Amino acid sequence: MEYTCTDGSLRVYFSLGGKSSMGAIVANRLIILFATLGMVISGLLWVSHSSDFALPCTGGGCDVVAQSEYSKIWGIPVAAFGFGYFGMVGLLALSRLQYPESWATYSKLILALTTLGLIAFGYFTYIQYAVLKVMEKGGPCWWCLAAAGMNLLAWLVAIVGLRSVPPAEKLWGRELLQSITLALLLIVAGFGFGAWQAGKRTQFVAQESDNEQLTMLYLEGQGWRKGNPEAELVIVKFSDFQCPACKQAYEFMENTLMPRFGDKILYVFRHYPLIQIHPMAWDAASAAEEAGKQGKFWEMYAKLFQNQQGLNANTIEQIAKSLELDSKKVREAVDNRDIHFQKVYRDFEEGTKLGVKSTPTFIVVFKGKMYTAPGVMALMNVLNNTPEIQEYLGEKIAPPISQ
Repeated sequence: MEYTCTDGSLRVYFSLGGKSSMGAIVANRLIILFATLGMVISGLLWVSHSSDFALPCTGGGCDVVAQSEYSKIWGIPVAAFGFGYFGMVGLLALSRLQYPESWATYSKLILALTTLGLIAFGYFTYIQYAVLKVMEKGGPCWWCLAAAGMNLLAWLVAIVGLRSVPPAEKLWGRELLQSITLALLLIVAGFGFGAWQAGKRTQFVAQESDNEQLTMLYLEGQGWRKGNPEAELVIVKFSDFQCPACKQAYEFMENTLMPRFGDKILYVFRHYPLIQIHPMAWDAASAAEEAGKQGKFWEMYAKLFQNQQGLNANTIEQIAKSLELDSKKVREAVDNRDIHFQKVYRDFEEGTKLGVKSTPTFIVVFKGKMYTAPGVMALMNVLNNTPEIQEYLGEKIAPPISQ
């Protein structure tokens, strides 16, 4: 706190909320901090919702939000608006350091803007819980809640510091420089983290294969197969029907890789349902197995990915009808996991033993070597940058274009 003596009386002010110049500086620093963190979070979400870059997430709500119609406005990710919004809050806080004579005006603008942000974030939080029902699907989107939290903190500081008064002189010097430096360092660190995460998605692990591993992987007839059964190049994909990145992998395999190289590849699909974050994943796998039993696995496989956003038991039953399957048996397989439990569980268990931890994971087998690739970009890295495989394929593979 700060002690100020005026006309013989003693007045005490807390350094954050009182009328002291130091309180004004501290409040401004905090608003810049929260606005910058909000920019980083929103920016990473923007990239994630615009590409196949997946942020680490501890709840299925991240996927639910990313797939929903509420993740975009006019085709633009909502996170992009959040990035611009936090940028405006930070810019106002920096501007009032440059023009302290208009400090009170800037304070009111910051409070008004963060109040609007509070309403917007409150609305989207309501959408998460009440409309998308994320708590029934594995948990909330923690990144979205973190962005809302940054705005709430900035709003609280804006209220507390509303009556603070800055020094009379312009703050072109140390304080402005320190604030800009802090913001830039946080932005660089945040997006550096994002780049590190994205880089991990391009890395693969190569090792010599052995008969025990190959037997676990596909030699006993596991999985559903297409392409050339005599091909030297085998690509096994462990996948989850409710995973957005798996849908992108499906589109890459079916629209890019197999049409061009189907005669040179044996493609094996295996289940890896992550039911902790994708509660319909096992049910969808069971439905696909039942469709396969009726001779239409690949047709069901395609429809499940194409209808991923609204996947539920009724949707799957309607898909079965559209494919002219015995829809009652498909519904039974969805409602009773025991029917195809052994088949799905074997895929999951063997995938885990082979080192699968996330979806999609590709395991490529070629001339005595195994390459484990966690995602499409890592798979492309294997296919494009392994000389022996490139010689076999005869051409580079262009990256998929995100929609």
